[in-house]
Amino acid sequence: MKKNFPAFSALCRFCLFAALIGLITGCTLTKHIALDSLSDTLAGADKKGRAAKVKQPGNSLMPVLTGEEDTVLMGDFFPTVLKLYEIVTARNPRHQGLNVMTGSLYVMYANAFVQSPAERLDASQYVLQAEEQKRAKIHYLRGASYALRSLELRYPGFTAALDGGNLEAFLPYTERLKKSDISAAYWAGAGRLGAFSADPLDTERLKTLPAVVSLLEKAASLDGDYNGGAVWDALTAFYALAPAEFGGNIERAEFTSAESFRASGGKSPSPYITYATSFCVPNQDVDGFKENLKKALAFDIESDPANRLALVIAQKKASWLLAHGDDFFIEWE
Repeated sequence: MKKNFPAFSALCRFCLFAALIGLITGCTLTKHIALDSLSDTLAGADKKGRAAKVKQPGNSLMPVLTGEEDTVLMGDFFPTVLKLYEIVTARNPRHQGLNVMTGSLYVMYANAFVQSPAERLDASQYVLQAEEQKRAKIHYLRGASYALRSLELRYPGFTAALDGGNLEAFLPYTERLKKSDISAAYWAGAGRLGAFSADPLDTERLKTLPAVVSLLEKAASLDGDYNGGAVWDALTAFYALAPAEFGGNIERAEFTSAESFRASGGKSPSPYITYATSFCVPNQDVDGFKENLKKALAFDIESDPANRLALVIAQKKASWLLAHGDDFFIEWE
Protein backbone atom coordinates (compact mmCIF):
# COMPACT_ATOMS: atom_id res chain seq x y z
CA MET A 1 0.00 0.00 0.00
CA LYS A 2 1.40 3.39 -1.00
CA LYS A 3 1.87 5.73 1.94
CA ASN A 4 0.58 9.26 1.45
CA PHE A 5 2.61 11.22 4.00
CA PRO A 6 1.44 14.70 2.86
CA ALA A 7 -2.16 13.63 3.30
CA PHE A 8 -1.36 12.17 6.71
CA SER A 9 0.36 15.43 7.72
CA ALA A 10 -2.63 17.44 6.55
CA LEU A 11 -4.95 15.15 8.55
CA CYS A 12 -2.83 15.70 11.67
CA ARG A 13 -3.01 19.46 11.26
CA PHE A 14 -6.78 19.25 10.73
CA CYS A 15 -7.17 17.22 13.92
CA LEU A 16 -5.10 19.77 15.84
CA PHE A 17 -7.30 22.60 14.60
CA ALA A 18 -10.50 20.66 15.33
CA ALA A 19 -9.39 19.82 18.86
CA LEU A 20 -8.35 23.38 19.63
CA ILE A 21 -11.51 24.90 18.17
CA GLY A 22 -13.57 22.49 20.24
CA LEU A 23 -11.69 23.57 23.34
CA ILE A 24 -12.12 27.31 22.88
CA THR A 25 -15.66 27.58 21.55
CA GLY A 26 -18.57 28.20 23.89
CA CYS A 27 -19.15 30.90 26.47
CA THR A 28 -19.54 29.17 29.80
CA LEU A 29 -17.52 30.41 32.77
CA THR A 30 -15.64 27.10 32.92
CA LYS A 31 -14.60 27.39 29.30
CA HIS A 32 -13.58 31.02 29.79
CA ILE A 33 -11.34 30.07 32.69
CA ALA A 34 -9.91 27.22 30.62
CA LEU A 35 -9.30 29.63 27.74
CA ASP A 36 -7.42 32.05 29.99
CA SER A 37 -5.34 29.18 31.35
CA LEU A 38 -4.57 27.95 27.84
CA SER A 39 -3.68 31.51 26.78
CA ASP A 40 -1.34 31.93 29.75
CA THR A 41 0.42 28.69 28.84
CA LEU A 42 0.80 29.55 25.16
CA ALA A 43 1.96 33.09 25.89
CA GLY A 44 4.21 32.44 28.84
CA ALA A 45 2.50 35.51 30.31
CA ASP A 46 -0.86 36.36 31.84
CA LYS A 47 -3.76 38.51 30.65
CA LYS A 48 -1.98 41.67 31.82
CA GLY A 49 1.22 40.74 30.03
CA ARG A 50 3.08 39.79 33.19
CA ALA A 51 5.54 36.93 32.77
CA ALA A 52 4.07 33.68 34.02
CA LYS A 53 5.65 32.00 37.01
CA VAL A 54 6.96 28.65 35.81
CA LYS A 55 6.81 26.07 38.57
CA GLN A 56 8.58 23.46 36.46
CA PRO A 57 10.93 25.12 33.90
CA GLY A 58 11.17 21.95 31.86
CA ASN A 59 7.46 22.21 31.03
CA SER A 60 7.79 25.41 28.97
CA LEU A 61 6.44 25.07 25.43
CA MET A 62 8.72 27.49 23.56
CA PRO A 63 11.99 25.50 23.81
CA VAL A 64 10.26 22.78 21.78
CA LEU A 65 10.19 25.30 18.92
CA THR A 66 13.27 27.40 19.58
CA GLY A 67 15.42 24.41 20.48
CA GLU A 68 14.91 22.68 17.12
CA GLU A 69 17.91 22.68 14.76
CA ASP A 70 16.12 21.45 11.63
CA THR A 71 15.16 24.71 9.91
CA VAL A 72 13.26 22.92 7.13
CA LEU A 73 11.08 21.15 9.68
CA MET A 74 10.38 24.43 11.48
CA GLY A 75 9.78 26.34 8.25
CA ASP A 76 7.09 23.81 7.31
CA PHE A 77 5.55 23.71 10.78
CA PHE A 78 5.61 27.42 11.64
CA PRO A 79 2.47 28.36 9.62
CA THR A 80 0.47 25.83 11.65
CA VAL A 81 1.80 27.31 14.88
CA LEU A 82 0.91 30.82 13.71
CA LYS A 83 -2.68 29.94 12.87
CA LEU A 84 -3.14 28.02 16.12
CA TYR A 85 -2.02 31.08 18.06
CA GLU A 86 -4.27 33.31 15.98
CA ILE A 87 -7.28 31.11 16.66
CA VAL A 88 -6.74 31.36 20.42
CA THR A 89 -6.02 35.11 20.21
CA ALA A 90 -9.19 35.69 18.20
CA ARG A 91 -11.13 34.01 20.99
CA ASN A 92 -9.29 35.89 23.73
CA PRO A 93 -8.35 39.24 22.09
CA ARG A 94 -7.77 41.17 25.32
CA HIS A 95 -5.11 38.77 26.62
CA GLN A 96 -2.04 41.00 26.43
CA GLY A 97 0.54 38.28 26.85
CA LEU A 98 -1.01 36.20 24.08
CA ASN A 99 -1.10 39.17 21.72
CA VAL A 100 2.60 39.80 22.25
CA MET A 101 3.51 36.14 21.75
CA THR A 102 1.43 35.88 18.57
CA GLY A 103 3.01 39.08 17.30
CA SER A 104 6.53 37.89 18.06
CA LEU A 105 5.96 34.61 16.22
CA TYR A 106 4.78 36.43 13.11
CA VAL A 107 7.79 38.75 13.14
CA MET A 108 10.16 35.81 13.62
CA TYR A 109 8.49 33.89 10.80
CA ALA A 110 8.69 36.87 8.45
CA ASN A 111 12.37 37.35 9.14
CA ALA A 112 13.66 33.78 9.35
CA PHE A 113 11.47 31.95 6.87
CA VAL A 114 10.33 34.55 4.33
CA GLN A 115 12.57 37.60 4.00
CA SER A 116 15.96 35.98 4.70
CA PRO A 117 15.47 33.15 2.17
CA ALA A 118 14.18 35.73 -0.35
CA GLU A 119 17.34 37.79 0.03
CA ARG A 120 19.42 34.73 -0.80
CA LEU A 121 17.63 34.00 -4.09
CA ASP A 122 19.61 34.30 -7.29
CA ALA A 123 19.26 37.59 -9.16
CA SER A 124 17.50 35.73 -12.00
CA GLN A 125 14.64 34.98 -9.58
CA TYR A 126 13.78 38.64 -9.07
CA VAL A 127 10.04 38.10 -9.62
CA LEU A 128 9.86 35.43 -6.91
CA GLN A 129 12.06 37.58 -4.68
CA ALA A 130 9.67 40.52 -5.01
CA GLU A 131 6.70 38.30 -4.20
CA GLU A 132 8.41 36.92 -1.10
CA GLN A 133 9.32 40.42 0.09
CA LYS A 134 5.63 41.31 -0.17
CA ARG A 135 4.80 38.25 1.92
CA ALA A 136 7.43 39.24 4.47
CA LYS A 137 5.90 42.70 4.73
CA ILE A 138 2.44 41.23 5.32
CA HIS A 139 3.66 39.05 8.17
CA TYR A 140 5.85 41.75 9.72
CA LEU A 141 2.88 44.12 9.84
CA ARG A 142 0.57 41.43 11.20
CA GLY A 143 3.05 40.67 13.94
CA ALA A 144 3.45 44.34 14.79
CA SER A 145 -0.33 44.78 14.92
CA TYR A 146 -0.69 42.07 17.57
CA ALA A 147 2.08 43.57 19.71
CA LEU A 148 0.52 47.01 19.30
CA ARG A 149 -2.85 45.67 20.39
CA SER A 150 -1.28 44.76 23.71
CA LEU A 151 0.04 48.32 24.09
CA GLU A 152 -3.29 49.73 22.96
CA LEU A 153 -5.08 47.83 25.72
CA ARG A 154 -2.82 49.52 28.27
CA TYR A 155 -2.57 52.92 26.61
CA PRO A 156 -5.64 53.72 24.46
CA GLY A 157 -4.71 55.81 21.43
CA PHE A 158 -1.18 54.37 21.20
CA THR A 159 -1.50 52.95 17.68
CA ALA A 160 -3.20 56.02 16.22
CA ALA A 161 -0.46 58.21 17.67
CA LEU A 162 2.22 55.94 16.18
CA ASP A 163 0.59 56.03 12.75
CA GLY A 164 -0.14 59.74 12.85
CA GLY A 165 3.25 60.73 11.48
CA ASN A 166 3.77 63.32 14.23
CA LEU A 167 6.68 62.36 16.47
CA GLU A 168 5.95 65.07 19.03
CA ALA A 169 2.41 63.76 19.46
CA PHE A 170 3.67 60.20 19.89
CA LEU A 171 6.46 60.84 22.41
CA PRO A 172 4.08 61.26 25.40
CA TYR A 173 2.96 57.68 24.78
CA THR A 174 6.50 56.32 24.82
CA GLU A 175 7.18 58.21 28.04
CA ARG A 176 4.41 56.22 29.73
CA LEU A 177 5.96 52.86 28.90
CA LYS A 178 7.26 50.72 31.75
CA LYS A 179 9.78 47.88 31.85
CA SER A 180 6.87 45.43 31.73
CA ASP A 181 6.00 46.85 28.29
CA ILE A 182 9.34 46.04 26.69
CA SER A 183 8.30 42.83 24.94
CA ALA A 184 5.34 44.51 23.27
CA ALA A 185 7.40 47.58 22.40
CA TYR A 186 10.27 45.56 20.94
CA TRP A 187 8.14 43.28 18.75
CA ALA A 188 5.94 46.15 17.58
CA GLY A 189 9.02 48.16 16.61
CA ALA A 190 10.87 45.20 15.09
CA GLY A 191 7.81 44.30 13.03
CA ARG A 192 7.40 47.82 11.69
CA LEU A 193 11.12 48.15 10.89
CA GLY A 194 11.02 44.75 9.21
CA ALA A 195 8.12 45.86 7.02
CA PHE A 196 10.10 48.96 6.04
CA SER A 197 13.12 46.85 5.10
CA ALA A 198 10.90 44.64 2.93
CA ASP A 199 9.33 47.64 1.19
CA PRO A 200 11.36 50.87 1.65
CA LEU A 201 9.17 52.71 -0.89
CA ASP A 202 5.98 52.49 1.17
CA THR A 203 5.39 56.19 1.82
CA GLU A 204 2.68 55.52 4.41
CA ARG A 205 5.12 53.51 6.53
CA LEU A 206 7.95 55.91 5.83
CA LYS A 207 6.24 58.76 7.65
CA THR A 208 5.96 56.62 10.80
CA LEU A 209 9.68 55.71 10.90
CA PRO A 210 10.69 58.37 13.46
CA ALA A 211 7.99 57.14 15.84
CA VAL A 212 8.95 53.49 15.32
CA VAL A 213 12.61 54.22 16.02
CA SER A 214 11.67 56.23 19.12
CA LEU A 215 9.66 53.22 20.32
CA LEU A 216 12.69 50.96 19.98
CA GLU A 217 14.93 53.55 21.64
CA LYS A 218 12.51 53.65 24.57
CA ALA A 219 12.60 49.85 24.78
CA ALA A 220 16.40 49.98 24.85
CA SER A 221 16.34 52.56 27.65
CA LEU A 222 13.94 50.40 29.67
CA ASP A 223 16.03 47.23 29.34
CA GLY A 224 18.82 47.15 26.76
CA ASP A 225 19.68 43.59 27.78
CA TYR A 226 16.25 42.29 26.77
CA ASN A 227 16.49 39.21 24.56
CA GLY A 228 20.26 39.35 24.51
CA GLY A 229 20.38 42.93 23.26
CA ALA A 230 18.07 42.32 20.27
CA VAL A 231 16.74 45.86 20.40
CA TRP A 232 20.26 47.29 20.04
CA ASP A 233 20.88 44.96 17.10
CA ALA A 234 17.72 46.17 15.33
CA LEU A 235 18.64 49.80 15.91
CA THR A 236 22.18 49.21 14.63
CA ALA A 237 20.96 47.88 11.28
CA PHE A 238 18.58 50.82 10.91
CA TYR A 239 20.96 53.61 11.87
CA ALA A 240 23.84 52.20 9.81
CA LEU A 241 21.94 51.49 6.60
CA ALA A 242 19.07 54.01 6.45
CA PRO A 243 19.72 57.22 4.49
CA ALA A 244 20.35 60.26 6.69
CA GLU A 245 17.10 61.88 5.53
CA PHE A 246 15.21 58.84 6.86
CA GLY A 247 16.98 58.88 10.23
CA GLY A 248 20.23 57.08 9.50
CA ASN A 249 23.06 58.08 11.83
CA ILE A 250 26.41 56.32 11.67
CA GLU A 251 27.60 57.66 15.03
CA ARG A 252 24.47 56.37 16.71
CA ALA A 253 24.94 53.06 14.86
CA GLU A 254 28.43 52.69 16.32
CA PHE A 255 27.03 53.21 19.81
CA THR A 256 24.12 50.79 19.39
CA SER A 257 26.47 48.20 17.86
CA ALA A 258 28.76 48.39 20.88
CA GLU A 259 25.74 48.00 23.16
CA SER A 260 24.57 45.03 21.11
CA PHE A 261 27.90 43.25 21.59
CA ARG A 262 27.86 44.08 25.30
CA ALA A 263 24.29 42.93 25.91
CA SER A 264 24.72 39.68 23.98
CA GLY A 265 27.60 38.74 26.25
CA GLY A 266 29.31 36.84 23.45
CA LYS A 267 26.43 34.35 23.33
CA SER A 268 24.89 35.33 20.01
CA PRO A 269 26.25 35.49 16.44
CA SER A 270 23.78 38.23 15.47
CA PRO A 271 25.93 41.26 16.44
CA TYR A 272 28.79 39.91 14.32
CA ILE A 273 26.56 39.42 11.28
CA THR A 274 24.98 42.84 11.72
CA TYR A 275 28.41 44.46 12.02
CA ALA A 276 29.63 42.69 8.89
CA THR A 277 26.65 43.80 6.79
CA SER A 278 26.06 47.23 8.34
CA PHE A 279 29.65 48.50 8.65
CA CYS A 280 32.05 46.29 6.70
CA VAL A 281 30.08 46.23 3.44
CA PRO A 282 29.51 50.03 3.19
CA ASN A 283 33.18 50.60 4.09
CA GLN A 284 34.34 47.83 1.72
CA ASP A 285 36.24 46.26 4.60
CA VAL A 286 36.76 42.73 3.28
CA ASP A 287 38.94 41.59 6.18
CA GLY A 288 36.47 42.83 8.78
CA PHE A 289 33.60 41.18 6.89
CA LYS A 290 35.34 37.81 6.87
CA GLU A 291 36.53 38.08 10.45
CA ASN A 292 33.10 38.85 11.88
CA LEU A 293 31.30 36.19 9.86
CA LYS A 294 33.85 33.56 10.85
CA LYS A 295 33.24 34.47 14.49
CA ALA A 296 29.52 33.99 13.89
CA LEU A 297 30.18 30.56 12.38
CA ALA A 298 32.40 29.55 15.29
CA PHE A 299 29.46 29.41 17.71
CA ASP A 300 28.58 25.95 19.00
CA ILE A 301 24.82 25.47 18.64
CA GLU A 302 24.89 23.24 21.73
CA SER A 303 26.15 26.17 23.79
CA ASP A 304 22.54 27.36 24.05
CA PRO A 305 20.21 24.38 23.46
CA ALA A 306 17.07 26.45 24.03
CA ASN A 307 18.01 28.70 21.09
CA ARG A 308 19.41 26.21 18.58
CA LEU A 309 16.99 27.40 15.90
CA ALA A 310 18.15 31.02 16.04
CA LEU A 311 21.80 29.95 16.05
CA VAL A 312 21.40 27.66 13.05
CA ILE A 313 19.47 30.30 11.08
CA ALA A 314 22.10 32.95 11.88
CA GLN A 315 24.92 30.64 10.83
CA LYS A 316 23.18 29.75 7.57
CA LYS A 317 23.06 33.47 6.82
CA ALA A 318 26.71 33.97 7.77
CA SER A 319 27.75 31.04 5.59
CA TRP A 320 25.80 32.37 2.61
CA LEU A 321 27.28 35.86 3.02
CA LEU A 322 30.81 34.45 3.01
CA ALA A 323 30.08 32.34 -0.05
CA HIS A 324 28.71 35.39 -1.90
CA GLY A 325 31.22 37.99 -0.79
CA ASP A 326 31.90 38.99 -4.38
CA ASP A 327 28.30 40.27 -4.58
CA PHE A 328 29.10 42.90 -1.93
CA PHE A 329 32.69 43.89 -2.57
CA ILE A 330 34.43 45.42 -5.56
CA GLU A 331 37.64 43.58 -4.69
CA TRP A 332 36.94 40.18 -3.14
CA GLU A 333 39.70 37.70 -2.44
